[in-house]
Amino acid sequence: MIELKTCPFCGCKVDYAYNLELEPYGVHCPRCHMVVRFSRVKPIQKGEVYERVMSDIATKWNRRNG
Repeated sequence: MIELKTCPFCGCKVDYAYNLELEPYGVHCPRCHMVVRFSRVKPIQKGEVYERVMSDIATKWNRRNG
């Protein structure tokens, strides 16, 4: 799994954000409560492995400057 860059606001380690069905959809900072939702991450299809979606989220998150 790809390691996520830290929060650009507080420098804290971030984690994946999950919806009510426990599917990853973005990134969440536990310290400053920042949430970034990635709407263009392909939705999870039946039987799809979460690791691919989490990899897409990490790639998009880590692409930012700073």
